[in-house]
Amino acid sequence: MNMDALTAIENFASSIFSAGMDFLFTWGEFIGVISMITLFARARSAGPVKMSPGKFIAGMLTSCMLVSLPAMINAGGVQMGFRADSFGPIAYVQPQTFGAAGAANAVLSLAKLAGVGFVMNGISIWRKAGLDGHTALSASESVSKGNVKFIAGVLLVFIDRVLNALLASIGIVF
Repeated sequence: MNMDALTAIENFASSIFSAGMDFLFTWGEFIGVISMITLFARARSAGPVKMSPGKFIAGMLTSCMLVSLPAMINAGGVQMGFRADSFGPIAYVQPQTFGAAGAANAVLSLAKLAGVGFVMNGISIWRKAGLDGHTALSASESVSKGNVKFIAGVLLVFIDRVLNALLASIGIVF
């Protein structure tokens, strides 16, 4: 069996992409449910310091964001002017225009997978910013870091549309 590098990239990306998307969405749901349970347990405990209502609501919102990760990514994309995504592999490059279109689409699909990971990481950073023990300065740094990761992740998830918008604004037409 003789396999060239482009076919190897396509096969690797297709198997990693579908398994990775399923894993990240399932892991986001799991982390969201676990954080919601621990949030309720911490709010219910009778310790010396009670949890403020603001921290409780913020923790609840970020936990729900992790559970509904695909909806949050689509909402972020809609805010940037893109239509909702189905989270399937990208078919941006056409084989008629570029000979290695399958490998290029595979790399773009892996970038989309990385974008989902960035979005999930950004939401997790927001969730951790509300933990007790963070000063206002470290919490604001965490929120800023989470914002950057969320926005970069959404742009990577919608990379095919970002490329179209970039090419249209530059004036290059394929």
